[in-house]
Amino acid sequence: MKKIILILSIFSFIFSTNLFCQNKFGHIHSEKLLMLMPETVEAEKKIQEFNKMLEEQLQTMFNEYQNKAGEFQANESLMTNVVRETKLKEIQDLEVRIQEFQQTSQQSSQDKRTEILAPILEKAQNAIDQVALENNYTYIFDIAIGSIVYGKDSNDITELVKSKMGIQ
Repeated sequence: MKKIILILSIFSFIFSTNLFCQNKFGHIHSEKLLMLMPETVEAEKKIQEFNKMLEEQLQTMFNEYQNKAGEFQANESLMTNVVRETKLKEIQDLEVRIQEFQQTSQQSSQDKRTEILAPILEKAQNAIDQVALENNYTYIFDIAIGSIVYGKDSNDITELVKSKMGIQ
């Protein structure tokens, strides 16, 4: 009986060790990888050029605003009520346009960044996937952003945890 228990214990240990050894984990620092990729330098230049263009457009609008506001202040006392109200409305409309431009330019800048970096990120992800498959990794963690960038199919244990917690 003791031999059977000993054999079962040894078999159980070997079996559980094999299961544990099948999982292979790795990590990557994606920001460092991206900075080493030659494509990133050119992409950053394009992003900076786009942002510079947006800044120049904003500066042009701001200069127009300053000119109109200065002209208004200098000539306000000479203006009739109708002209004064019209000029004030123009200045207020320009303020609104500047604010809207600032908001949309931030989104445009982010969209352009995403568009330009997408092929570079896809190239990096493809390389990560290939390395993971070739080296039989179960999961690859990105320590730069704290997420999993590669994972083999695994079992979703949500239902088991819900059951354990008494959640329907």
